[in-house]
Order: sequence, then structure tokens, then C-alpha cells
Amino acid sequence: DLDNTYIFDGASPCDVNLTAIQCSAKRGGLLDKGASTTWEQFSNLSAAGAAPDIEPTASGNSFGTDSITINSTFALEEFPIGVIRNGPQIVNGLGLGRNSTFINRLFSVGAIASKTWGLAVGWQGALSKHQTDGSLVLGGYDAALTNGSNFTYPFTVGTDCSLTVTISDIALNFKNGSSTTLLPPSHGSAIQACLSPFAPWISISEDIFKTFLNVTGFPENLEPGRSRGINHWGMLFTSEDVYDGDMTIKLLPGIEIRIPNHQLVVPDYSLDKQGLLRETNPSNRELLINSLQEINKNDLPLLGRPFFSSAYVLVDQEHKEFTVWQGNPTATEKKLVPIGPTCTPSIVPTGLAPDSTSSAAAAPQTPETSDGQNIGTGPIAGIVIGCLAGLTIVALLLHRYFRHHQRRPSQPQPPAIQEKNNDNRVSSYIAFKPEMPTDRQPPQEMPIEQNQPYVVGPYEMGAPPGTVKLEQGRWDGAQRGDQTQERAELL
Repeated sequence: DLDNTYIFDGASPCDVNLTAIQCSAKRGGLLDKGASTTWEQFSNLSAAGAAPDIEPTASGNSFGTDSITINSTFALEEFPIGVIRNGPQIVNGLGLGRNSTFINRLFSVGAIASKTWGLAVGWQGALSKHQTDGSLVLGGYDAALTNGSNFTYPFTVGTDCSLTVTISDIALNFKNGSSTTLLPPSHGSAIQACLSPFAPWISISEDIFKTFLNVTGFPENLEPGRSRGINHWGMLFTSEDVYDGDMTIKLLPGIEIRIPNHQLVVPDYSLDKQGLLRETNPSNRELLINSLQEINKNDLPLLGRPFFSSAYVLVDQEHKEFTVWQGNPTATEKKLVPIGPTCTPSIVPTGLAPDSTSSAAAAPQTPETSDGQNIGTGPIAGIVIGCLAGLTIVALLLHRYFRHHQRRPSQPQPPAIQEKNNDNRVSSYIAFKPEMPTDRQPPQEMPIEQNQPYVVGPYEMGAPPGTVKLEQGRWDGAQRGDQTQERAELL
């Protein structure tokens, strides 16, 4: 839940065993303040105009402002940035927390009409056919990357993880078509977990992992190893012993996210001296699960990148809620849905994209390298959605968020869900909204009036006027107040 942008530079500490190239690759690139003509130093992020954050004055950290180029026609000038010298963060972070400075700035300058963003991390399997680009959409979401119904959950209060869900079951789906649960009735109540696209794995308690080993037939006299590679601390197995089925995460009140094996089990990759990915040991496979141990047994479990490879999440910071779909990572077309008051003044808010907007076609396959080790880097292509017809600003490849450039004349800046329950307390499991008419109207070219009531829903760009039958699920499950684990996730 970082609210501000934190990145590394050449003076940031790194593993002494890593070369400068390896360190840069691990961090996602390094800032060179000396090469920027727009950098201005400040004593802290608040003085630079940023939101209060978890550790705004960490010892040794540097703070300032710089210009962030979104694309050739749009940039954020004098944007506050923290340069990391201490702390738990290991990669550059854009900062999309509940009070994100980045989102707030885009909204304030009229680049987006709502404080919303949609995320899919894409497939990152070992083979090209199991690799797809990720997507970050600002000011809306990409309906093509969603599949089926969804549920909307409130932000969790009293913790550092806003995106908390309740897991009712974790099922293993074997290749022979059978399934089994990792949460039998004897386990007790359901589990709360934090959605964290930053985490490279799914973390579960040690007892659940032991159940996993038992039902998958792993020899009792052996212990899986731990990866020290890019997916640090995942579980290592030999190619013969590793699990070969899928996993389904079931969330209350009923949404299911099925993770294919090729996103759950990957080679154990590390960085070579040139910063390129290489298999540490070709005979090993890494299961992207982190079994919590005694020292961190009370940590809130994380649903990390494997979960996001098969899910789509839309976050609405204005109304303090988020929506989860089963993902459609192989979609070959974009169906961008802007959200905001001037996008669709007459649409009844629902937040659910019709099934007809999804595409299950396979993504184009990229050639594998000659050594068979083609890696899915999973670039996340960012899109800022405005409310002028057809307006999209393509930007923000994963980890490469910032390009420090020569000062240029200022460029023109483009202008750019539901009924909300303002009570953070929740009282029932689920309430379905009644079906309502949804007369679509195309957006008009007019200035964004940010003071309009924020009670309207999405409009699919390029779609003709018509009537679409929509439904919406909303999660109102009971919140627990015992979550005190501190998390400093990138999003």
C-alpha cells in the first residue's frame, strides 16, 4: 500500500555479490539524478508535495521532484520521488496505494476522470505460448482481460493492506480431472489474505503446505529446497517430483480463480553477470508457493503474481473498494472502459462487463530462444484513459516508469461504479444489485467537471449506443480487526 513513488539509484545498497548490471536488472532500472536537468532536491517527500507515507523520512533516503514522461505528448512535471537507501523494498515502486500521489496527480490535472486503475500481470511461464503481456489501465479497466462475473469488496481498514479477501478453499486440480481441497473442515474457518501483485509467489501457512505435500505424494523423508533466484524463497523440487496440476483459489462469497500449472511451476531463474535470466539448475523446478515458517507464521498470507496471472483487479480509490474477476490473459484485443462522471452521464453503475466483451483467443506466440530458455518478462503496458472519444495514452512498461529527459516546452495535457456504501462496516455476505436499464451514450468532447456527483459507471469506448443487461455482485463479508501485520507492497 505505498502511496508514493520510490525508486533506486546507483548509490542505493545492493547485494555485494551482484554486479552493477545485475543490481540494475533486479531493481528494474536505476535513477541517474546527475543526468536529469529537471531533478530538484527536497528534505522529505511531504516538502516535495507527496502524500504522507509509511516511512517518509527513513534514514539515508533521498527525496526530490522530477519530470515523468508518460509518452511523447504527456508528462507530469515536478513529480515527487523518493530515492531508496534503506527499507524492505527490493524493486522500483510506482505507488498505487489508497492515497496514491501518482493517481491523485493524474486526476487533478484532468488526465483521468476517476481515481481508478485496473491490473493484469499477464502470463510469465517458461514457454512462449505461456507468456502474455500484462496491462495497467489508469482511469478505468480493460474489459477484454476479464472473464465472467465479478465481486466488489471494500478496502480493509486498520491494516496496511487495503486489498484483503477471504479464502474459502484452495483446491488442487489434478491432470486426471480429479480435485482435492487443502482446507478440509478440520482446518477450521476460512483464511484472510492480502492481494499483492508485488509478491512473486502465494504464501500459505506451514500446515497447509504440509497438506499439499501429502496429497501430491511428495516423499515424507524429503524436504523441498528454497529458491535464491528472482522468485526468492519459492519452493524447489526436482522436475520428477514437482506438482503437475492446476490450483484454484476460491474467494468468499463465490468467485474462483484457477491458476494453470505453467504459472504455478517455473524454472528456478537467476540473473547472470549481464543481468539476463538463466536457469540456476535445469533439473529443478520452482513452485511459486512460500510456506510460512515459525518466525513469520502470523504474517497475513499473500496472493501474489501467480494469482494475478489468472485474475483481473479493478481498484477504486475514490470509493475505497476493489473488484475481482477471473482473468482472460490470452485476450488479443483491448476493450477499454473509462470510469468517471463525464464519460457516461446516464449509465446505471454496475461495474460488470458483459461476457460478450471478453475474448478467449490465444495470444500470438513469440519465438523461443535457441537454448529453449525464452523467458516471459511480463511487461505491463500502461494505458491512461481519458473521456474524449478514442483517447488513450500508452505508457509505463513494467519497471521502466521513469525517463529523465531534457527540459522541453510544456506539452498540452489530455483530459481523460457503482452505487457506493459509505459505511466501512459490513453486515452481510452478499447483496446482488437488481437489474437496471443501461442506455449507453458515447462520451462528449467537453472539459472534465470533477465536482459532478461520482455515481456513474463505465462506458466501453467505441461501442455503439444500445442496451446491455448487466449484473453486479458486491461482497459485504465480515471484516476482522486482528490484522496488524505491516506490509509495504508496491501497489
